[in-house]
Amino acid sequence: MSTIGKLRQFELPREYYHWLSKESVWGWLFLLPSLLVLGLVSVYPLTRGIYLSFFEYDGIGDPEWVGLDHYATILGWTEFWIVMRNTLVWAFAAVVIMATIGLGFAIMLNREFRGRSIATTLLLLPWAVPFISIALNWRLMYNFELGPLNGFLRLAGISDGLPWIASSRYALFSVMLAWVWRNFPFFMLTFLAGMKGIPGDLYEAARVDGSSKIDSFRHITLPFLQPVVVVMTLLMSLWSLNHFTLIYVMTGGGPGNSSMVLPVYIYQQAFHFGNMGLASAIAVVMLLVMLTYGLIYLRLYREDVGGK
Repeated sequence: MSTIGKLRQFELPREYYHWLSKESVWGWLFLLPSLLVLGLVSVYPLTRGIYLSFFEYDGIGDPEWVGLDHYATILGWTEFWIVMRNTLVWAFAAVVIMATIGLGFAIMLNREFRGRSIATTLLLLPWAVPFISIALNWRLMYNFELGPLNGFLRLAGISDGLPWIASSRYALFSVMLAWVWRNFPFFMLTFLAGMKGIPGDLYEAARVDGSSKIDSFRHITLPFLQPVVVVMTLLMSLWSLNHFTLIYVMTGGGPGNSSMVLPVYIYQQAFHFGNMGLASAIAVVMLLVMLTYGLIYLRLYREDVGGK
């Protein structure tokens, strides 16, 4: 076969021609720095963590191959399952509370009233505060002797004070309140934007037909907001599962393991106890949990997220 014939034999299909166009080549060249940085800060640590999960490694010496021993160890730990339970409760209970509060404020702000812009600004402020500042301020608020929360309880005669973050009974709930306070504006703003996109004619038609405000909310507002709810709850659930700063600064996972969640547990195993391999295995299990949850969630609501 001639050289020309061989070139024609390996000619790209027409639908792939755009990959070789000048615009496509320049586009990939512009994306190349970002892809390199993404690989450096995301892909390499991920693959390195999976690799280390099969080794005994203290961060200093040479890794020693142990196979699946770390996975067998953590799956047999009662402590690990307590931390897993805390993580799931922390993530999903907080998301439900945030979504409920955010929806309530979005409904309020979707109406015309004097001072609405000021109220919107004030309600958005928590979203702009850094996590370290939130953690330190809420720790002060929870202080048993000087905290304003216990001061209010004493003033109202309800209680002599609660050990908010010093008690295994209240610690996880106390940190969850701070997490909800910081993140509910995200739900509020997104729901409010979704409500602005609902045609007003639908509400007018519902009023003409004699529908109450509750009926309009159930049959107009909620169906239109459903795709937004699906995406928002998925994102915030994953962010909550992966959050570290607030819990670490406020309680460090204590007292005991009452407020310990997987990100803090991984950090503790890696940097407090020097078990890099074991911490990597826990991180891989956490990654699988998050991937499984995300895939199942999107599978159940794929029509709402992507449309038909």
